[in-house]
Amino acid sequence: MYIPKEFLISDRQVILDFIRKNGFGLLVTSGEYPEASHIPMIVVDDDPIRIWGHLAVGNQQLSGLNGAKVLLVFGGPHAYISPTWYAVPGQVPTWNYATVHAYGIAKLSSRRETTEMLEKMVAFFEEKSPLSGRMREEKYQDIMSGIVGFHVDVVSVQGKFKMSQNHSVEDRIGVIKHLKGSSDPYEREVAEMVRQTIPQNGANKDF
Repeated sequence: MYIPKEFLISDRQVILDFIRKNGFGLLVTSGEYPEASHIPMIVVDDDPIRIWGHLAVGNQQLSGLNGAKVLLVFGGPHAYISPTWYAVPGQVPTWNYATVHAYGIAKLSSRRETTEMLEKMVAFFEEKSPLSGRMREEKYQDIMSGIVGFHVDVVSVQGKFKMSQNHSVEDRIGVIKHLKGSSDPYEREVAEMVRQTIPQNGANKDF
């Protein structure tokens, strides 16, 4: 992924928190043509990073997945940025966004491992639900025959938060002003992420 230095995120904890918050990602593999599946995934180990997911048994991406090199893409908030919001005129439109790319080796899971990971997934997405404790019941095991679990041992991870860091503080404040009152939650989140790039001194503490 192309990452200008202004947008590079290298803090491991920030990256892990981002994946956990934006767990509906993209599994990308290569064959005759690249293939991709949009699936929920969770981080199950931090060091080294291990990410778990599952595919339907009919998904052709399963062919050759065991032992394959894969790319996992996790997308976050994003928003169109108009140059009319900047303090300095004569600039061009752009797009602010946050994303993490994780590269690693995939391995298919056994039924036992898949059950354990589904328990963790349900517990993660439904913290107070009793469902995670029922994954071993026969009816859920029968349903589980329609999926194949896998995990990815991550060997490299890249974080990119493009949040107007290449613009002046005045330009960034203009972006915040136009996005923070939006009805779109992604745009409001972008406004907050841009705000976090600005030193919070007396002149701009309200942003």
